[in-house]
Amino acid sequence: MRSARSTEGAAYLHRSQGAHGEWQGRAYDAVGLPRVFKLKSHGYRLFFPLFALSRLHNLQRGNSRQLNLGL
Repeated sequence: MRSARSTEGAAYLHRSQGAHGEWQGRAYDAVGLPRVFKLKSHGYRLFFPLFALSRLHNLQRGNSRQLNLGL
C-alpha cells in the first residue's frame, strides 16, 4: 500500500535527479570540529536516495503486512 508521503518523496527524488542519474549535494554535509573543519561524505548524495527508492519499490512489490528492517 502506498502512502501519499512516500509517493511524494519518490516523485521529488525523480524530479531532482540529474541527467547522469546523480543528485546534487551540499558542499559539506557533516561537522568535523565546529569552526575548525567540515567533512564531506561523497557517497551520501548518491546512496541514500537509491536506498529510499529501493525500499519503496520493495515495499510496493511485497504482499506482507509486516514491515521488515533493511531494504
